[in-house]
Amino acid sequence: MRATFSKDAGNNDEFKASFLPDVVGSFDYVYRYSTTGGRTWLYTDQSGPLAAGALPTQPGRLTVSAGADTTAPATPTGLRVDSASPAGVVLSWDAVTGDASLYGYEVRRSSAGSDPATVALVTASTFTDTSVQQGVAYTYTVRAVDGSFNRSADSAAVTAVAELRTVTVVFTVTVPAHTDTSGFAVNIAGSLNRLDGGLPEWNPGGAALTRLNATTWQITVTGKEFTQIEYKYALGSWDYVEKDGVCGEIANRQLTLGYGANGTQSVSDTVQNWRNSANFGGTCGN
Repeated sequence: MRATFSKDAGNNDEFKASFLPDVVGSFDYVYRYSTTGGRTWLYTDQSGPLAAGALPTQPGRLTVSAGADTTAPATPTGLRVDSASPAGVVLSWDAVTGDASLYGYEVRRSSAGSDPATVALVTASTFTDTSVQQGVAYTYTVRAVDGSFNRSADSAAVTAVAELRTVTVVFTVTVPAHTDTSGFAVNIAGSLNRLDGGLPEWNPGGAALTRLNATTWQITVTGKEFTQIEYKYALGSWDYVEKDGVCGEIANRQLTLGYGANGTQSVSDTVQNWRNSANFGGTCGN
């Protein structure tokens, strides 16, 4: 159970944590902490930090007794899948209200060939399951748990498949003012074959943008999240590929598709010059 900062205690920091024991009995406990980001850990009891390998001489003591409350809380409703991808399945449900004894919720999960198992005990009415595999269908239920560990019945089940999500990418590029005089359309070229729609690979005239005004062009494409592409802009031919401000070569632009909050990713680029732009009002030659 992760502890959170509570307050300053003299020259020290005080941390606190809570947990819900589910077994009656008496238990010892200690704290552990890391000053190396979790690479190594130090343990401490009520007497202070412990030497490496030493057993605690003054551990905390916890006695768990059976509660008098035997009434189960209400069953949660409204379980839903907010999103599902290999990064995690995000669940939420309607909180149980009006029960002062309520502690939280157990999230239960099963997949093909497996029995339901509890994967989390949470106090909020939302949970993100990050221990999922791409392409696997998972079925979830939740049940409410009170402070005496009475459990409600399982909620209605929902099923989610951890598939890659589709990202809509809007490329907006600002181009030199002399672009219009070339008579050519602005194109994006690169490893676009990794995206949806059968786009060509590294074709300088295969994916034309739409002109918004004399210096702004735009195109919208779709692809699966986490897809990585490289690209450049060109005026329909490698003879008119983008250059830097002093007409030098530039490296391929790079992009990793990210779903973000709503599945739309906006990319804003600027082309400083075109190869052979001296032919139509620019400064670059061959």
